[in-house]
Formats: sequence, structure tokens, C-alpha cells
Amino acid sequence: MAVDGEGQPAAAGGGKDVAVAPLEDRDANAVTDGDEVDEVDEVDEPPVVAEDVPAELAPEAALPARPRHFPCFDGLRAIAAVSVLALHTAWSSGFTMRSSLGIYTSRLEIGVSVFFLISGFLLYRPFVASHLSGRPDPSISRFWVRRVLRIVPAYWLALTVLTYGLHVVSMGRGWQGIVAHYFFLQIYVPAESFNGIGQAWSLCTEVSFYLFLPLYAWLVGFRRSASPTRRLRRELLGEAVLVVISFAFRWWELHIPYVTVRDGKFVALCAPHCATSPLLSSLMVDWLPAYLDLFALGMFLATMSSWFFERGNEPSWLRSRWMPGVSWLCAGATYWGVSHLGIPKTILYLTSPVVSLERQTLYGVFAFFLLLPAVFGPQEQGLVRRLLQTWPMVSLGVISYGIYIWHLDLITDFITWTGYNAVSQYTMPYWQMFLGVLALAVAFSTVSYFGLERPILQWKDRIGWWDRSGRGPGVPRAPEASPAQVPITSPADTAEVGASTSGT
Repeated sequence: MAVDGEGQPAAAGGGKDVAVAPLEDRDANAVTDGDEVDEVDEVDEPPVVAEDVPAELAPEAALPARPRHFPCFDGLRAIAAVSVLALHTAWSSGFTMRSSLGIYTSRLEIGVSVFFLISGFLLYRPFVASHLSGRPDPSISRFWVRRVLRIVPAYWLALTVLTYGLHVVSMGRGWQGIVAHYFFLQIYVPAESFNGIGQAWSLCTEVSFYLFLPLYAWLVGFRRSASPTRRLRRELLGEAVLVVISFAFRWWELHIPYVTVRDGKFVALCAPHCATSPLLSSLMVDWLPAYLDLFALGMFLATMSSWFFERGNEPSWLRSRWMPGVSWLCAGATYWGVSHLGIPKTILYLTSPVVSLERQTLYGVFAFFLLLPAVFGPQEQGLVRRLLQTWPMVSLGVISYGIYIWHLDLITDFITWTGYNAVSQYTMPYWQMFLGVLALAVAFSTVSYFGLERPILQWKDRIGWWDRSGRGPGVPRAPEASPAQVPITSPADTAEVGASTSGT
């Protein structure tokens, strides 16, 4: 769900290729995220220290750098969250199975991949910017504190209300269920995998990424080269290794047997208790290694964004007014392609290892092209970027984390409140369920955001990732910079440098 800055909410297509959706979050933009899953539209860059720059630039460069602002990311979060909601309402209303368009609605789980790329981009960008510029790394402890403040309070509120207030969620029996679900461990406990907030599996994956990312960044940045080009190569090599690890893990995991032959019939190894005690191996597809390729794509965008910014030479084709439209056309073509792979339309499904890898690769390509216009080029230019920055898109993006974690279980209440039951719900008009559940999710998410998340985010914004004074050992504190004092070296900089509105 991203969740935040670092990015924002994320969920979908998990389980042995289960299609339940995830989160990203709001501060990395900032992404579950993701931040959210944190991902906030503003990504603070480490302040420049005088000794890092030529003497003639030292007076200006010693000043703290202003936050980078990526104004389209809330709109991307809105797309991701509403896609996951549309996935679940299309299934719950029977639309996916009865309509010829079901091959497309069943692939709306792709919104989770968007969340994961947002998280990878917004959360890694401050780290890679430090590496490529030779500046000090962000504070790991502060990074983790900010992540906790971004995703935990809202999730705990939703889990508590849905379990003990609305009684539409169960956490299993005893302390094991409570610990597993309140501390994002359900994807590692087979007995709890079908309890709690179903789409929160992606939050567990996001939390794993939050723990992994600073350690990975430290390893990549350890004893960094004096050559900027070598630093870039090291970053790209690291991201390529993550992709290889992800493909290898999924290939291995998808070849673990799930069925056996009993009395001449194929039977699941966990039968007859698959609903309560599935195989641990069947949960591995939700673990972080299985999604490292998606996070790595977002990290690649962060790397190239930082590289171009540092050098002030963003390629002209990335700044072309045609790039956003062409990029989204590529995303649309990719979505069409993955919808015609022959993947089952059901929420939970099994596919061959080859189809599974093809599906996830195409999900990553789709999300990559969706994000491209939001990362590069003049952010005020083009219909695509203007759409992402409209008030409805930004508003939905701000509360997208809440939409993600509330919507699935609100479907149950909506069915009951409208007089349908577990059988007749599949005859409900799709748009009736979609709009009704969206309205409920927006209402609950708005209350959660303004009543709980926003006040806590104000605390979070006081915790910087690094010493904003830009001081190293023996370096005196630099005065605060005014907008006029921040050097802008190229037109691309004007699109990236902006005042902070939500912080990372």
C-alpha cells in the first residue's frame, strides 16, 4: 500500500497465485507506502555538504537541499487502490464470471504491483541519491520509525473495528491469531492465512521490504567508489541481482508439490484441512523474495531519476510531450496481453510456473509504464499528468491506504445492508456494488485519515531521515536555505524541486 514515502498503500495476485489485492502508503510520495506502502510525493534528498562539491559552489551547496516533489504519485495510488476494490466487487457481484469482460476485471489485482513499484521508487530514492552523490546515508532507525507511524495505527484501527465492532473478520483462536495479525505475520502462519483482513497479506510483504531495504542500501553503499559511474553500475547490478533472486525463488517455490494421488484421484496435500491449515509452501508466494523483482523495478526508476538529476541531463525523449501518452499506451497494451494469458478468472487460482512468471513480469511492465510519466519529464505537462493531479485523484490517493484495508470486508456488510445473501449477491448489478462499496470505503477511510492518520503523520514529519543540517564530523551547521538559494541546473530540476506538502 507503498505504504508511504516513502509511498503508500498495496495487494493482489498472491497465494499460489492468489489474486487478493495489497497496499502501498502515503508517505513516500512517500507508498504501501508500501507506503505507503511509505511513499510520499515528496522525497527529501540528503543535504549537500560543502566538502562534497567544488569550492566555487560550496556556499550554495552547503545549504540543505529542498525536498523533491513528485506530484503525480497520489493519483497513481488512487488508480492502484480503486483497481483492487474493482477486482473484489467484480468478483463478489458475479460480474467477473458471468461477463465476457471478466478476463479484464480478474486482472485488476495488478494494482498491487503498482503499489510495490511505488514503494520501491519512493522509499529507495533517498538512499540511492545519497550513494550517487557521495553524501551521508539516511538514518535507518528514523526510517523504520516513520514506517511504523505510517502503516501501523491505521491498520490496527481497521483490524480492531472489523473484528470486534463489525464482526466481519476473525483472527483465529487465542494469542497466536492476535499476534500474527497485529504484527503482520499471517503469511508465515498457515492456520492464520485465511483469517484477518485478507488483502493485508501485501502489507506483510511491504513490512518485510521495510526491514530489508535499509540493510540492502547499506550493503550496496558500503565502501562506495569515488567514481560516480562505478556507483551507478553497482546500483544497477544490485537491482539486477534482486530480479534474479525473485525469479529463482518463484520458480523453486512453484515447483513444490501441492497435490498427491489418493485412491486414483488428485488430492491436495493439505486436504481435507486446506481452509484451516494450508501448506506453508503455499504461502511462500506472498513472501518478499517472490516480489523483489517488482520492488527492484521501482528502485531502478529511483536510481535513474537520481542519476539524471545529479547530472542535470535527463534524456530529451523522457521530456517529450508525447512520452506520457505513449507510456500509458504501452501500459494498456501490456494489460491487454496479460488478460489473454488464459489465467483463471477466480480469486484463488493455480497456474503453471511459466504462466505465473509471465503474469508477474507483465504486471511489472504495466506498473513501470504507468509510473514512468510521474517520475520523469515536466510534471505540469501533458494530459496524463494533469489527470493524475486532479482533485478527485489526489483526494482518493491521500486516503488510498484506508480504501485498501477497509474495502474488502465492507463488501460483506454492503451485501447484507442491501438485502442480498451469499447466493443472490452474484446477481447484483456490478456498478451498484462497486459504487456502493467505494462510497463506504471512502467514508471509513476519510474518518481514519483525518481522525487518526493525519495527526500521527504530523508527528512523523518531525522525524527526518537524516540530520537536515547537513553536518558531517567537524562541519558547522549551515543556514536554512530560501527557495531562491537552491541552485537549479536544468529545466528538469524545476519539475523535481518543490516545497514539501506531506513529507517522507
